[in-house]
Amino acid sequence: MTAAMDHIAEVGYAKATMKSIAEQAGLTSAAIYHYFPSKVDLVTATLNARIDEVMGRLARAVEFPGTLREHFVALLDEAIACVRDYPSVARFDATVYLESARYPDLGAAVARRERAENELYSQLVAEAVRAHEVAPGIDPRAVVDMLTSLTWGLAHLSATTTAERHRAAVGATEALLAGILLIERND
Repeated sequence: MTAAMDHIAEVGYAKATMKSIAEQAGLTSAAIYHYFPSKVDLVTATLNARIDEVMGRLARAVEFPGTLREHFVALLDEAIACVRDYPSVARFDATVYLESARYPDLGAAVARRERAENELYSQLVAEAVRAHEVAPGIDPRAVVDMLTSLTWGLAHLSATTTAERHRAAVGATEALLAGILLIERND
């Protein structure tokens, strides 16, 4: 699965073949076909395994009493650790997400990922609303969408630039959340 993730992150879903994935994994195509009858089966199993692992890690990262800001910073820090452990995970995820429009068989796995992320952020935002951390009149759904947009943007950055730039952008996001990034001007 790691070889499939790395290979698809490198060449894309359309250009990836079971033979090339097998070669990258040091296996024969027959060995892969024994467990996965098709490329879509291998890719969806790989994506689902990564979703389970990454979302589990993110959920564990916020298992402490804290504010939404503290929880989101913990999520960002754990996301960096996930990218460090699986350098091609963000590119693989983005590739599968984009190519799911052309290959509907991938759509169920992509939708599962979106639901898992939405559930986690919705839970955190609901807790923040109960704790009166979210200003009155702010739509909780909008906060979930904002958190999703930030994480997807940071994931895109991790897939398209250096690890240092990604870490710096996460640091700037954390500073923004802490209220220390922007300086109020008194003009």
